[in-house]
Amino acid sequence: MDHNEITLNEVLRHTMHDFLNNMYLLQMNLDMGKPEEVRALIKKYSQKCNQFFDLNNIGLYKTNEWLQTFSIKYNQLTLDVQTSLLNRKADKYDDALIDYLNRFVQAIYPHFRGYQEQLLKLHIISDEFLEILIDIRGDWSNNNWQDELTEGLFQLEILEATNNSIKVKLIASGRLE
Repeated sequence: MDHNEITLNEVLRHTMHDFLNNMYLLQMNLDMGKPEEVRALIKKYSQKCNQFFDLNNIGLYKTNEWLQTFSIKYNQLTLDVQTSLLNRKADKYDDALIDYLNRFVQAIYPHFRGYQEQLLKLHIISDEFLEILIDIRGDWSNNNWQDELTEGLFQLEILEATNNSIKVKLIASGRLE
């Protein structure tokens, strides 16, 4: 699949598939008499919806779309997103952020092995500055992902870069106002 082109039908099909799976999971837990598990799942699904609206509210529309369609484009990689969004007006960073995330994932994606679980964790923070923490495990011995930055709008702080782990922090160059 071309990682840049995705149709509305593919998004809707994927969304409906996930929705049905989630409903079956809820029903299964209800049938097994596990109401606490049902409550936990509802909380998880609600948090995901809240993250979607929160990212839109701070102006990261394209980044939000990228995150929402991630599992369709990159099905060998599991995405875990956390948000701590206190400040708005991050829209001027949206294009640069989506560009960096695309290049980062496309640089590491060919190195995945189908038999290993791959997890990409993103934590998006908007307080005084917009910060994005990126954490991924795998085999990165032949990877030059860190050589490309995003038009000066972000500073890249490498927290860990080993043959098995990449942890970086993107920090917006200006304050959120």
